[in-house]
Order: sequence, then C-alpha cells, then structure tokens
Amino acid sequence: MLAIIDSRSSKKVINKLKEYVTDVYMFQTDGITGNSISGHPDIFVYQDKDHLIVSPNSPVDLFNFLDTYNITYLKGERDVGHELDNHVQYNCLSTSQFLFHKSGSTDSAIIEINKYKEFVQLPQAYTRCSLVHLCNESYLTSDRGVEKALLQRGLSCFYFNPEEITIRDHDNGFIGGAVGILQKRIYFNGNIELHADGPRLKECLINLNFEIVNLSDEHLYDGGCIFFV
Repeated sequence: MLAIIDSRSSKKVINKLKEYVTDVYMFQTDGITGNSISGHPDIFVYQDKDHLIVSPNSPVDLFNFLDTYNITYLKGERDVGHELDNHVQYNCLSTSQFLFHKSGSTDSAIIEINKYKEFVQLPQAYTRCSLVHLCNESYLTSDRGVEKALLQRGLSCFYFNPEEITIRDHDNGFIGGAVGILQKRIYFNGNIELHADGPRLKECLINLNFEIVNLSDEHLYDGGCIFFV
C-alpha cells in the first residue's frame, strides 16, 4: 500500500504515515495553481474504489511514482489552473451509488466512469475537501450546505466545525482535506482530540467500528486529503 500526501504536512505526520505504508509520495507543485492548494493531491487526483484519475499537468514525479509501483490510472481531460473553474474538476466524491459534486464542475473523464451513478448536486465545488464518505450511508463534512443537502436525502452526516483546521493562506481548512481512509482505519493529518468537536467525532467513529490513527500531536492540517493507492 502507498500513500500520497501534501509535502508540507509536518515531519511527524509523514514519518508516522510511513509506518503504515510501503512508500509515501510527497505531493507538491509550483506555479500551477494557488499556493494554499498547490500541494493538495485532491486538487489533481480523483479516486474511487475502482479508479484513479490524475490531472494531465500533475508532477512528472507523480506519474513516475505510480508507474514504478504498477498503479493503474487514467489521465483526466483538463489541466489544473489558477481559476476556480479549473482547480475543482477532480475534487469530487464518488461512492458505489452516488457522484457528489457541484454541477458543471466535474472533469469529463470522471463523468464518463460514473455515468451510471446518481449525480448529487452540492453547493460546494470543493467537495472532496469538505466531504468524507465514512461507510454505508454515513458521511462527515465541515460544510453546512453540504450537510443540509445530504440530510435532505436521508443520509447520515456528522458536522465537524472547520475552525481550528489549519491550511496555508486561509483562516480555516476543511475536514476532508485532513483525512485519509483505508478500509476501516481513518488517518488524521494531526490529532482530532485537539479539536472541540474531536471527542464527539471519536465516539461516532468508534460506533462505526473505525480504528482511529492520529498521525501527530498537532492541530488538524488540511493538506488536500491523504490518498492510499
């Protein structure tokens, strides 16, 4: 198992993550998009249970990393850029039943592989940043608009306040960007128990039979998700 994580994550987080995987790719770009998201894998990479789609202008080293370990992937249609409409196209979330995103924002390669799923319109184009699929019909979000949309569909959604989630150049990050899930183990880029909503989330996750891994003793950092491939 391999991991992809923002290279600007703390050394404690990266070193701890290395204990769980074969290799870690530390994601970074320069000049392609805004600084706050320049190291965020979820801006350049889409992943579901069966597919990995990577932006064509992702770092060459990322493609080399995937090729070295014989990881199957597709290239998306559109490059990531600086404008909102060209740095959210891979930032969507898919389950076995649904594709969640803001309408008109999704890369066509992702639309194609999910054409038999129900598209769920969300008010937040940074969907993967702000929404986590835990299991079955249970979700985690730091966006009230996303929470409302899911609850209206009868889905279970735990709201996690984005305050105290750190991110470069902004006041607050998103909970999705601070999380990685592998089967029934959830990894946090930091420590949820330092957050005011941490104890409630911990109880929720334990009730869902998740093992919790806090990768450091620091506050949560939104690094654009932790991907396991």
